[in-house]
Amino acid sequence: MTLTELRYIVALAEERHFGRATERCFVAQPTLSLGIRRLEDELGVVLFERGAGKVRLTPAGERIVEQARRILEEAEALKRLAEAHRDPLGSP
Repeated sequence: MTLTELRYIVALAEERHFGRATERCFVAQPTLSLGIRRLEDELGVVLFERGAGKVRLTPAGERIVEQARRILEEAEALKRLAEAHRDPLGSP
């Protein structure tokens, strides 16, 4: 599981369309689809119901996307914390 895969599922959940999600993530559709499929395989659960041009979250997907948002927020908070403590004159 990667932060990138979590970003993909959040984008698809919010856009509800693969094309718009790929634009938002700046990736090709096969890349987005593969990342989402890998995460679904790793978790052992289907996150999205895919239909003719439409995408819907499954009940499990809704809860997992909520958690993914929290994880991504925490990852950003970690970056900000590290940035605040970085020595402007030195290296890590």
